[in-house]
Amino acid sequence: MNIKAAWVLMIVAVGFPAVNWAGETKTELVLLKEFQNPEALFYKGRHCKEAFTIKKGRDFPDLRKMRNYFCEGEYSIILDGPPGTTVTVYGQFYFGENHGYLTLTKTDHRRVWLWDLEDFPDGKWVVADANKDTGAYEVYYHAGSDFRMRLGSVKWNEIPCLVSIPK
Repeated sequence: MNIKAAWVLMIVAVGFPAVNWAGETKTELVLLKEFQNPEALFYKGRHCKEAFTIKKGRDFPDLRKMRNYFCEGEYSIILDGPPGTTVTVYGQFYFGENHGYLTLTKTDHRRVWLWDLEDFPDGKWVVADANKDTGAYEVYYHAGSDFRMRLGSVKWNEIPCLVSIPK
């Protein structure tokens, strides 16, 4: 076998599977918890994990089932997926709106990372362009007491009925 045929065979063998693997973007929400003090890493004898991943389509009505829910700290969130991916994070269990909520929609292909969940005006849509740290997104924040520390539930593809999208 000559060298050209070997190269073509190698490109076909490696290239086609790589194209298929790259075709689907994972869609998931990652809840990250930053602990204020080192003692917070251990809560009642168990280790507190810093990340909790929720795959698209899997709603969580009660985040108390999450391993590190009772560990003290502030949340930040990372959203991966195609443009148009929408997730709402509630400060109350079973998608209740009384303790605040945040609706996030991706508007480009880059990962979105929100560090401070309370860094948005209450009751208004905010459109953010991509920068070196995060992709572009639209976010609506309904304020709640200590929202960044008390997430209660997560729902995919939902925008609460009280929220109207700007045109």
